[in-house]
Amino acid sequence: MIRSRYLLLSDAFYRDRSGRVARLAYSARRATLFAVDPGTASALDDGDLTRVAPHQLATLAELEAVVPDGEDELREVLASLRAGSDDAGVRVFTLMPTSWCNMACSYCGQEHERTKARMDAVAARVEAALADPAVRRVHVNWFGGEPLLALRTIRALSARFVRAGKPYMARMATNGSLLTPSTLRVLHDECAVQALEVTIDGPPALHDLRRLKRNGRGSFERIVGALQSIPDGMVVTIRINVDHGNAPHVEELIGLLAARGLARPGIELHPVPVHSWGNDVSKVELGAREYASLEAQWLRYAGSLGFGFATLPSRVKRTTCVATSVHSEVLDPQGRVYSCSEHPLVPGVRSTGVVATVSSLVGATPRPRGAFDDWYEDVEAGAQRCGQCPLLPVCGGACPKLWREGHAPCPSYKFNLPDRFDLAAARLGWVRLPSG
Repeated sequence: MIRSRYLLLSDAFYRDRSGRVARLAYSARRATLFAVDPGTASALDDGDLTRVAPHQLATLAELEAVVPDGEDELREVLASLRAGSDDAGVRVFTLMPTSWCNMACSYCGQEHERTKARMDAVAARVEAALADPAVRRVHVNWFGGEPLLALRTIRALSARFVRAGKPYMARMATNGSLLTPSTLRVLHDECAVQALEVTIDGPPALHDLRRLKRNGRGSFERIVGALQSIPDGMVVTIRINVDHGNAPHVEELIGLLAARGLARPGIELHPVPVHSWGNDVSKVELGAREYASLEAQWLRYAGSLGFGFATLPSRVKRTTCVATSVHSEVLDPQGRVYSCSEHPLVPGVRSTGVVATVSSLVGATPRPRGAFDDWYEDVEAGAQRCGQCPLLPVCGGACPKLWREGHAPCPSYKFNLPDRFDLAAARLGWVRLPSG
């Protein structure tokens, strides 16, 4: 047995409540965080597993922290990703009931327009998957534009999907400006929306400036007020799009949200750096390492206030994204089918990214292959750096589109891993020991 290339060890030592000293380890192949005693950690560092007791070695093997010598781990990881991507039993539909948005955010690369939606054919496409005996479950991601501008359509379609009687759940990404307590209840109870992502970019004045509604009104108070009435069972992620303009105010925002009672179960914080969406954001975007350093500070502060957030991924990637599985697709209001969610609203690729139309697809037939369905071949051939990364099992490469456009979309935990080990230890009640 040898150490897995996908095992990461903390440099720091920690002491638990019982006085035991250990280092933290993270098996990316299992998305599992665990503790190892200093002797075992040293043996893993040195590659001399003869110093590890047999029962400990067996435990490490179960975690895939150690693997048989000669195993091609990259091939195994890619095989797992391919298996998830090729699983015809899980169908994922990203549905856009409208292309219009009631906001005009300065960093947004989307182009919004008012068009007549033709959702009957789109709904029939989802229903065909729900009726297919080979399909075990169906997931719908409501997307836009701003999907809540078409709430009536979402309610009507959701009723049809829920009636099918097959395991079904939905998520939604929304700017939150149209949320109310009653709307949240409708989404959860009628539409089976279990997870909501809402964007808040800063304290009231800054948020309302950055995420300006087309009518000139702000949305901060409306969003925060609504989020105080989240139904039990719904998980809300508060996304903070960060660039040079609002980075100095993120900590203030976190404190304000906590003061408004949002640091509670069911709500998680998810700061993310602003990145190109077919547009040039080079003047405002933060460098990856600069962002990761700031993010660690924000998460530490958020944790002290009681906010939930992911210290490290707790699941391996089933598939990299919708663009790497023909069993996942994006459908716009006109019934055009895309393989990538960054295509329907971006000028140029809005036309070139179309892989089919709903009228051209029979029943639950998978969509045709798109521009990124060869992603795993790309990684295996060494055309992308992801093949050398120890976090590939939980990242999957993040975004094939950005890689091929020359942007490295590596997740922040790649650059602030030591801080995340510290955060994980603090959650366990462990104390970091002084170095040296």
